[in-house]
Parts: sequence; structure tokens; C-alpha cells
Amino acid sequence: MVVTLRQMQYICAVAETQSFSKAAELCFADQSTVSQQIKQFEEKLNIKIFNRETIPLKVTAEGEEIINKCKSILTGVEELIKPIKKDIYRFQ
Repeated sequence: MVVTLRQMQYICAVAETQSFSKAAELCFADQSTVSQQIKQFEEKLNIKIFNRETIPLKVTAEGEEIINKCKSILTGVEELIKPIKKDIYRFQ
């Protein structure tokens, strides 16, 4: 089972915007791509993150936990690469 950082970014963006189309704009992606990637993530883990039958989207109880973990992982990755980014920009 492979879960990607991109999928986690999409999940967090949908949670933030409560919309697949707004999340797609935020992530510079197509709405269908965002939707498909989140669906793949959900299928791999056999969970539902969002209740797609409500407008705006509602996060499921297990979705809340997943979103919080995704945010934590993405924050950790950002902290990991922050020093590298500084070095790259310093030498340009």
C-alpha cells in the first residue's frame, strides 16, 4: 500500500475549502484528479474521509483523524526540507 504526500495535500485542501473544485484550484490540479486521488487513498485504507452527499462537504469522524495525521506529516516534511530550501536559495 502506497500513500502519497500529494494525496495528503489534496485531503487537507479539501478539508480546508470543503470543496473538491476549490481544493483543485488551490493545488493547481484538475478537480477530477483531486477526487480520484482521494478516492484511491480512501480505498487503500478502507475508510471514508468525506461525506460527499452534503454541501458543503462534511468530514467523517474517521476522516478527522486522518486529516489531523496528514497535516502533521505534511508539517514534518516541510520542516525537514526547510533547511534545504534555504541553502538552495542562498546559492542562487
